[in-house]
Amino acid sequence: MKQKNKQINTQKKIADEILQQIGGSVILVLIIIAAVAILMVGRLVVTSKEKELTQESNAAANQITGFLEQYTKSVEQLAVNPEIKDVMRKTKAGDDIRQTEKMDTVMENLIQIAGTDTENVMAVWISDLDASVLTQSDGYTSEEGWDITGRGWYGCIETEQTILTEPYIDSSTGKMILSAAAPVVDEATGEVLGAVGMDISLDHITKIMSEYKVGNKGYLLLLSESGTFLYHPQSDIIQKNIKDIKISQNVIDAVTSDDNMFLKYKADGRTKYGFWQHAGDTGYIVLSSMSASEYYAVLVAMVIALCVIFTAGIALIVVRMKKSARSLTKPILELNRIAQQLADGNLDVDLNITSKNEIGELGNSFQKTVNRLKQYIVYIDETAEVLAQIADGRLSVHLKNDYVGEFQKIKTALLNISESMNEVMVGINDSAERVSIGASELATASQMLAEGAEQQAASIEQIAATTNTVADQVENSRRKAEASAKATTHASAMIEENQEKMKQMTDAMNKIHQTSQQVVGIIQTIEDIASQTNLLSLNASIEAARAGDAGRGFAVVADEIGKLALESSKAASTTKELIEISIEEIGKGNTIALGAMDSLKESVGAVGNVNVLIQETAENAVVQAENMKQLRAGIEEITHGVHDNSAASQETSATSEELASQAEILNKMVQKFELCQ
Repeated sequence: MKQKNKQINTQKKIADEILQQIGGSVILVLIIIAAVAILMVGRLVVTSKEKELTQESNAAANQITGFLEQYTKSVEQLAVNPEIKDVMRKTKAGDDIRQTEKMDTVMENLIQIAGTDTENVMAVWISDLDASVLTQSDGYTSEEGWDITGRGWYGCIETEQTILTEPYIDSSTGKMILSAAAPVVDEATGEVLGAVGMDISLDHITKIMSEYKVGNKGYLLLLSESGTFLYHPQSDIIQKNIKDIKISQNVIDAVTSDDNMFLKYKADGRTKYGFWQHAGDTGYIVLSSMSASEYYAVLVAMVIALCVIFTAGIALIVVRMKKSARSLTKPILELNRIAQQLADGNLDVDLNITSKNEIGELGNSFQKTVNRLKQYIVYIDETAEVLAQIADGRLSVHLKNDYVGEFQKIKTALLNISESMNEVMVGINDSAERVSIGASELATASQMLAEGAEQQAASIEQIAATTNTVADQVENSRRKAEASAKATTHASAMIEENQEKMKQMTDAMNKIHQTSQQVVGIIQTIEDIASQTNLLSLNASIEAARAGDAGRGFAVVADEIGKLALESSKAASTTKELIEISIEEIGKGNTIALGAMDSLKESVGAVGNVNVLIQETAENAVVQAENMKQLRAGIEEITHGVHDNSAASQETSATSEELASQAEILNKMVQKFELCQ
């Protein structure tokens, strides 16, 4: 009974040791593989979801930008209409703009533009700044006392830039609309005359946003520049400001930021993921939204599936290893049982081993030995001793007796067993040592590779930071070059305008000179008339003297006429002298004006050349900025690759160290046997 219990304990010990040594390593490797697979799958799933949210936000933002830009371009074209400018120039404070010349033509143009897109354009209008009045394509004209400065689109007049207003609810239709407005500027004076604009329905934008589906249950949100919701699946949130609903602070802070970003936030207590995308220069913002459960749904399913698969695999490995351990220990126990009986002196035993491996061969040889021992008890002790040595791990067999006849086979079998097991153990020992050395070298190389990858990652991060700084400087230079180009263009326009005015002044001086010449001719005529009048007065005086007393009164009149003619001659002479002086001075001024005009022409040419150079600088700055963006993207991809290599090297190093540890354990087990030298 004790012997049977001892055999059972031995069986359990061998099976447990096999399961612990080999099964533990296999299970550990499977767990590591499962963890790596989950991490890789998780990263791919998260990256895929993030890319999906980004693409949906970009697509919606681009579609909204294209929809709104067609109306901003339309109002910009309308703002340069010469007929509209003429109406606004002629409309003054208190005037009825409808009675202004060419207003009928302007109204027909507004009605025609509104009729080209009746689905989206609610009205096309113009507003005069001096008269503070607005008139629309639908026939509406503002009443007296209407204040232009209180309109949401008045900012286009202040900034002289095309704008899109904050959306609002139209009181007559109940629709949510926005206005695209552009300033009307007089090119001659640079004065803002008023504004033109379109009232655009947001029904089309709402339809666009509602058609986008993010995943299974995700959706897109549309916000204005101030953070007002223009579209939300929950209609009660539309027209509310983002600050008035329960949402994370990072989303509220993003309203004031010009950056596009990926966000993790909470809305109504639920965690969501989305991408914050600005719709071009329109001021509107698109935010994709996906719940955390859907965001990680695929990852959770993959984790569950992997856990089930690896759990089933581990269970199968454990069952198979236990079964293999039992199949290995069963013939060994059978051999041990027979050996015990033989040791007790019982030679009438039967050995039942059906294994087809080396243990089976050992059992067959053992059976032959038993049969021989039954006939030749002389060699039993020595054979039992040899087998006991082998059982104790001493594989070096030395037979003292000479085995003749049939016993020679026993001797040969024992020696073959010793040699075969010795070769197997030596091979296992050598392999274990090589595996241990290779694993150590692999671990060392992997560690060096990981350290090198970390150093490369740090260097690349420094390069990326430097590249970002250079990119910011290039972008700043580009903006300054564009501003300089605009300033020189404006200066060139002002000089050309002054040149035109100088030309007008020269023409006026020439006209004055011609008129003065005509006046000189008239004064000469007046002098001639005065001379003739004086001569007639003298003749009249002579005739009056001849008439005697009857001609005295006529003589007095003739004398007065002579005096008047003399004074007229003197005044005409004086006026002629003054006009000649004026003509001389006008000639000098005309010469100076011509010189100034030539200088202005040279200034226009010089400013034009400077403007061309600045424009070329601005274009080069744009190209440099784009190149820096591409360089920055490339460095970021390299950084990610280096980090991935570092992580893989560290994992390989850990696996190699574990392999070296298992090889060391196997080596210690083999060293229990005393091998032949």
